[in-house]
Amino acid sequence: MKKEFIKECNTCCGSGTIAANDSWDECPSYDYSVTCEECHGEGQIEDEEEIIKFYCRIEDVEYMIDGMLTRIRLTSDTLKDLSKGMFYELLPKYKNKLNTQARGLARLESHLVNLKNQLA
Repeated sequence: MKKEFIKECNTCCGSGTIAANDSWDECPSYDYSVTCEECHGEGQIEDEEEIIKFYCRIEDVEYMIDGMLTRIRLTSDTLKDLSKGMFYELLPKYKNKLNTQARGLARLESHLVNLKNQLA
């Protein structure tokens, strides 16, 4: 996990140990250290909120990719219709649009791969 997904343990304040005392009057001279059970003595735990936010970002990028694929299909169909209907003056405009959408799709896919690599 990356550092952005790890936070300091709230139970032991990052030390990994907790002070315990079993004496009847809780005299400080009888204090002893116990390993923190929440973080298993590491002092750090995974930040669940940040992980959930990160998965939401991945899901948003996947939705954008689906939307871009739909746009590419529509533009491609429009190009086919224009070439059948002899509207040759509009073909360069839609070819340029299709090229721009393809580059956008490639960028979204590489961004998705980068996001997924950050979890590893």
